[in-house]
Amino acid sequence: MHLSHIRQLSSVKCFILFALLAISVSSVANAQPVAPAFSSKPGAAYTLYMNFSGFAYTGTWGGQTPGVTPAYNGQTGASFTTTEQANIKNIWARVSESYAPFNINVTTVDPAVAAGQATSDLTRQSYYDATPRLMHSVIGDGSSTFYGTAGGVSFVNVWSTAQTSGRGTNWTFVNRLGGANSFHNIFTATAHEVGHAAGLSHQGDYIGATLVNEYSRNNNSAVIAPIMGVGYSASRNTWRQGRISTNTGVIQNDVGRILTANAGMGLYNDGIGRTTATATSLAMIGNNIDFLNAEGVIVPISEAAPNPIGENNYTRGVYSFTATGLDNIVSITANAGSQLISGGVADPRPMLDATLRILNSSGGIIAESNTDSLSESLSLNLAAGNYFVEVASAGGKTTSLGPNGDWQAAQLYDMGSYFLTGSIVAVPEPSTFLLLSAGLFTMTLRRRR
Repeated sequence: MHLSHIRQLSSVKCFILFALLAISVSSVANAQPVAPAFSSKPGAAYTLYMNFSGFAYTGTWGGQTPGVTPAYNGQTGASFTTTEQANIKNIWARVSESYAPFNINVTTVDPAVAAGQATSDLTRQSYYDATPRLMHSVIGDGSSTFYGTAGGVSFVNVWSTAQTSGRGTNWTFVNRLGGANSFHNIFTATAHEVGHAAGLSHQGDYIGATLVNEYSRNNNSAVIAPIMGVGYSASRNTWRQGRISTNTGVIQNDVGRILTANAGMGLYNDGIGRTTATATSLAMIGNNIDFLNAEGVIVPISEAAPNPIGENNYTRGVYSFTATGLDNIVSITANAGSQLISGGVADPRPMLDATLRILNSSGGIIAESNTDSLSESLSLNLAAGNYFVEVASAGGKTTSLGPNGDWQAAQLYDMGSYFLTGSIVAVPEPSTFLLLSAGLFTMTLRRRR
């Protein structure tokens, strides 16, 4: 028996699923438009397949009949339009960022095709169920008879092992979230439903043992909200450690729960040096930072006991560089978020709140930026020498304690992707000829006086 999550913009409900009954639905496999191919981490231990191409589900799911979910934006042609492809990339990039700290490949490429299991949607459905570590998320319009006006549905804790009866599939209903252009709502709902598949319950708000909000809104914050609460109105959604709505005595550490419920997933290692002794050489193209090769992901230090609070509980990205001029103008920005949509431009809705430092050759701090902004920038002059750039977490957030300051506190993670942009420019020295010329010119002026 699993918990299925139902969400909509105005209200949310949860249902206990007792049984699944089989019926027949015709396949639309051969009529589906081909989605653009995007993958965040090819070859990762776990796969999240975001299906924008439509799906005909065979049988019942949670006692109801999904039937046919049309392709994203109701596309019926053989391919998506240029605008639709850009929209799909936008939504995919946002969901990818939510799961960037984990060894998960978020992809729009159907794994069933490569496996030779795509002759029909029923064949696909069976393949998704039978394949451990694969989650199939359908993104499209829901019929009025499948869980009413819900924004999305998913079984809980069904990602790591083989399933039966369609549990390897969940849905996000675009038509119930504001339509095809409501990118933030679609991504928020998808990340939430996939969180259920990964084993997570809802994050709630409490006063003592009394549940105030079944789905935490972080006191209706427009700045930050938990993924496993309600994040439609917040500009930033992230993982949380707090009490679940179904049991006042249970504190759920979202990151810890995902890792323990999904064996072999682990946290992502970006390969960037984490200390000055293991620093990665800062990639440059001329005077400019090569941003495509200066990117990383900040994650908790510990997989066994991830802690959202404290900078030292997160990894760092440390880069080395050499300033070659007698005087050097150094301008560096740590951009919070990934750059999956367009290189050098931060994707919408980053998770990381970054801290940026410039260190000297001994690791001492020369300059630091840790503002209220998620991205951080530094600009300064440096003498010739060896230096380091350090990107760290801002160290987590404590949730709002409600309008009267009486809600139980919870903690939100500051982790996620970043990339560096900027330049290191050696200031040219004046030539001897110019200095002498300037001196002669001055002498000439004086003689005329």
